This record gives sequence, structure tokens and C-alpha cells, in this order.
Amino acid sequence: MLPGRKNSVLGILALVFVAHTALVVVPTHAELHKIKVGDKMPEFSATDVDGQVFDYKRAGGKVLMVVFLSGGQKQSAQAAEDIEQIVNRFTANAEHWQLAVVVNDPNVGAYFQTKEKESTVDFHLLLDTEYKLWGKFGIIATPTVIIADKKDMVLWVKAGHGYDFAPVIEARLNQALGMLEQINPSDASLVKTIINTTVDARVQRHLQLAKILREKGRLESAIAEVHKAQTLDPNSIEVNLELGELFCATGQSKEALDVVGRVTVTERSDKARLLLISGWAKRQLGQLDAAEKILLEVIKLNPRSSRGFFELGKIYQTKGQTEKAMISYRKALMHIFGEESKH
Repeated sequence: MLPGRKNSVLGILALVFVAHTALVVVPTHAELHKIKVGDKMPEFSATDVDGQVFDYKRAGGKVLMVVFLSGGQKQSAQAAEDIEQIVNRFTANAEHWQLAVVVNDPNVGAYFQTKEKESTVDFHLLLDTEYKLWGKFGIIATPTVIIADKKDMVLWVKAGHGYDFAPVIEARLNQALGMLEQINPSDASLVKTIINTTVDARVQRHLQLAKILREKGRLESAIAEVHKAQTLDPNSIEVNLELGELFCATGQSKEALDVVGRVTVTERSDKARLLLISGWAKRQLGQLDAAEKILLEVIKLNPRSSRGFFELGKIYQTKGQTEKAMISYRKALMHIFGEESKH
């Protein structure tokens, strides 16, 4: 491959990593999808896992929830478990809503097949190995959930699986079904911590608000929330690591190193996260050899660290080691999409 060709491919891989880190690791906002909140739900037809055709037509008078899942992806597996619990909790309203789970792998469908037959909800398990529905709805990440109300208007679009996945879906379903809600659906993930006034609960509330702000791209506001949590519990490992990551994300490398330099960790996952922040910050400061050594330790501790592989790719690219950079970028992307390295 020519040097110019290699550099262009490296640039593409790096760009795709950044785009899909925001898309998959950080839950994606509705505006990134072809289908948007306020749109009319498109009519569609698809074959279920038993070979039967499911037709969705407007004016059916039912709420519709469509869930897109990918085989071999950890987030999709977690979403599947949450969806199962949600279905169980909404059986009392079974006649007022229907669920379509779209999978790209028959093995994923096997998880839901028994649930489909047992459920009183109008449940359809659709197999879409050619990604026709993916294209129709403009799906660019999984899991993705789309909810339309009884008037066929898209009420909610959500990609990714986070701590707020299940409570927010339940709140949005209640909203679509016209049931009275005591809280705004957007705040559903905060209810448990808001009603708890312990120090730990207040810390978690600030951290949750910081994550929401981070998802919206409001990084400085997120840092301010984490600082509030740090004031409440200065020795919290979780708080300090979150702050270190935000400092790196905003290019405040020295501040990131200062924060993690005061943290002592014992858990393997915390150590991997702490070292990642250190390697990330040192890469930003141009300390490439030191950063490379640290990041290699990170991927030993956490072989699925997409950010670790991405930062290594940046180091190798800066050093002109294009082959190693390309390998690192590709591994970063594979871990984002939940694929095995053999693919």
C-alpha cells in the first residue's frame, strides 16, 4: 500500500472511531437517525423468525415499540434482558401496544423466541439479515429503540445501552400509552437518587447528571457536576476517575494527571481505567514513549478497551508506524461494535 494511501486510511479509521465512540459507547441522540422524534412512523413489512409476515400499518390505534439488536454485541444482550423485564411489567396494557424486535442473527432470535410465544403482548420477532429495515429506519448503531404513540407519531428514538435504558423506556411507554406520570420521562433515570438524601446518593446524582451533560456534549458543565460530587466525597475513586476522563476529553491533560495521581486503586477495572487516563493524558502532552508503555498495560488489563487501542493508534500514527496504527484503530472499532477479533 502506498504511504499516502496508508495515511488516508488511518485518517478515516481515526475519524470513524471518534464518530462511533460518540455513537455507541455514548448513547446517540435522536437527531443522528434518519427517523426523528415528531415523524410519522413509516409503514413496513417483514418476516418473523417463524416465516410469518408482519405488516405494520398506520391508524392501528396501538403504541408501537421497535427494538434493533445485533448478534454478538454485549450492549444488545444487556438491552434484551431489560426489554424482557419491561414486557413483563407492561402485560396489563397488552392490548394497547405491540413490540417488534428486529435482529440480524438467528441466534439472537432464539433468546426471544420462547418469550414471544409466552407473552400476552402483541410481540413480533423479526429477522433482518439483509439489513433492509436497518436501512428503512436509518439505524446506525445498536441497540436502538423507537417508540411511536397511538397516533403513529415517533415519540422517542434512543441508541445505545446505558444506566438509564430501562427506566427511561418504561417512562416513555407510559407516556405513549397516555398513563399519568408523576415525573418527566427524561428524568426517569434520576428518580431513585433524587428521593434519597444520603451523601452517596447525592454523589451519584451529580455523577448521573454529569453523564447526561457529557452525552449532550456539555463537557464543562459535566466537569462542574463532578466537582460537586468530589466536594461531597473527595476520596471517591469513581468520582476522581470520572473527572480525569472529562479532563482528558477537554484537553486538560495536566489536570487529569494531577487527579489520578491522588487516587489509589485495588480493583483490576479501576486500575485499567486509571492507567488509561494517564496514558491518554501523556499522549496529549507528547510523551509518546511513556504513554505507549502505559497503554500497552491498559490493554493487558482490559483487552476490550476501545479508547486504549485508539490512543495507541494515535501514538503509532504520530511516530509514523502506519501498520501498527491501522491495526490499533481497527481493534478499537471492532470492540466498539462488539465484534470478535477474528472478524
